[in-house]
Parts: sequence; structure tokens; C-alpha cells
Amino acid sequence: MPYSVDDLAEQAGVSVEMLERLSSTLPAGAGRLYFQRRFRKKHGGVREVFKPMSPFDAVSKNLHRSFTGLFSYKAPDHVHGFVRGRSVISNASQHLAKGCVLRMDLEDFFPSIGAAAVKSALCEEGYEEKAADLAVNLVTIGGKLPIGLSTSPLLSNLAFLATDRSLAEYARSEGLSFTRYVDDLTFSGDDVTDHHAVNIARILDDAGWSVNTRKTAFMRRGGPQYVTGLYVGESDGPRIPRNLKRKMRWILHVVSNFGYDVYMAEFGGRREGMRRRRLLGWACYIAAVEPDVGYPLLRAFDELVPEDEEEEEEGLYGLQ
Repeated sequence: MPYSVDDLAEQAGVSVEMLERLSSTLPAGAGRLYFQRRFRKKHGGVREVFKPMSPFDAVSKNLHRSFTGLFSYKAPDHVHGFVRGRSVISNASQHLAKGCVLRMDLEDFFPSIGAAAVKSALCEEGYEEKAADLAVNLVTIGGKLPIGLSTSPLLSNLAFLATDRSLAEYARSEGLSFTRYVDDLTFSGDDVTDHHAVNIARILDDAGWSVNTRKTAFMRRGGPQYVTGLYVGESDGPRIPRNLKRKMRWILHVVSNFGYDVYMAEFGGRREGMRRRRLLGWACYIAAVEPDVGYPLLRAFDELVPEDEEEEEEGLYGLQ
């Protein structure tokens, strides 16, 4: 069934008039419809992140819910990013105790998905041309898929689907395990060589994607093997990196012996932004991977670290 402009407005939860107004305003909507922040990447370059404001935020969330229910997209088994029930843990678990792990990263994944690709995907899902044009104006900024909108994760997976299938077929033909977590591609097996990296890069280039060669890495058995931040060198499951576990245990030691306020003021906690919410978040993450390490940390931080009034105020006024 084709989706018209009226259908799109219903999916967005606004009138057609409001839909058209937002669509025409969005290109120049910085400061009115969204905030834009720039972060320097660790390995060079700048990442732009967008935070939608009302009423655009509600429209974006409504469209995300509608797209999730309406689209025919079914995530391939190897895709672990933005898929319910999958995570960095399930992603890393596919590469345990392998002879070699090859990690490749896509350059500017979200921004490299342009308006034309998004429109093509929407038309394939049944949107009439005018509805697709309006939708594209609501899910792209500056003609690119932005980081920060609720609609971007699903649309990125949809735009990458054909390439996902090509990479999965190549991995099967070469006897390799393959997973993708957003822009992080991982291939593993007993023998992963340079020619695999060359062939994979060619598949990506032919499909219009670019590899961030600075982050390509071969990780061989006996050395550090990390997939989406987790150590995969053992067969019984992924592990939290030792340096993270040591740091969290050190923080707990300082907080237990000197108090949270002293840790924040004298031991770098404030500089690193280690407020209650962040400490509990790290402990929860560790507990999800290594329960015997994470749950004691979680219980201890919950008991020793007081509620943060600034965090409560931010949550109350929706500033996070």
C-alpha cells in the first residue's frame, strides 16, 4: 500500500500544514528546531551531533516509531547495531578465540548517506514521491543523514542493507565470521590476510562507502584482540578490558577510603565528569559483560555515591 502525504502526517503526529512548515524550515532551523554540536574525533576530523528541539523532536520520534512498524527491513543476523536484543556484547561474541580478527571502520558513516539514498529507500518502502520528498526533508539535515535524530539509526541500516548482503556473502565464501556494529566491521577466522582487507575495501568502494584506513587493524591470536571495546581472545565469552576494570576498582578504593567529594575534588573525578550517573552506568556496563566484577561495583557505588542535585535538575527539565 502506498503512503501519501496524509499518511506521513499521521505517522508524524502532526497536520499536513505543520509537516510542510517543518519541512521547509528545517534546512535553516539551527537554534530553532535543533542544536548542533561539533566534537573533535580522536584520530582527526570533526563529528557533528544534532539534538532536535520541540516540536521537531516529537515528530522525529513519531516517525521513528512509525518506520519501525511499517518498514519491511529485517536486520541480517550479522548486524548488531540499533537492533533490539543485540549489543556490543552479542557483536563481540561472534569472534571469540579466533586465529585473527580484522577490524575495519567506515569513514563518516551517517553523513555519507545522502538525501537521494534515503529517498530511494523510502520509495522502496512504498512512499509516494511527494511524501518521500517531505520525509527526506525531515530526516536529513544539509542533505545528509545526521547523528542524533531518532530516525537515523534505522535509515542507516536500511541504506546499508545491499552492502551488508554483499559483505556477508563474501565472508561466507571465504569461511570468515562477519559482524557489523554501526560503522564497525569485524571479520575473523583462522587465517585472515591482507587480500581479505583489499577485497572488502573494494566491495565497500564499489558500493559508495569509504574505509577509514587509519583504524584498520589485524589482531592475531596471542596479542590483544578487541571487538567493539571488548576482549575476545578467550573462548568462554568477551571480557571487559583490564585497564577499565583497574580504573573502576581504583575509583571505588578512593571513594571508600576518602569519600566521594574528595575523589571528585582531589583525584580527578570532577575533571573526568565521574558523577553518580556515569559511575553507575559504567558499573552496569561491566556487570552486563562480567557480572561477578560489575555487580559488586554497582552495589558499592550505589551505596557510597550520593545523589547529584545537578543531575536531578537536568533530568527534571529534560536537558540531557
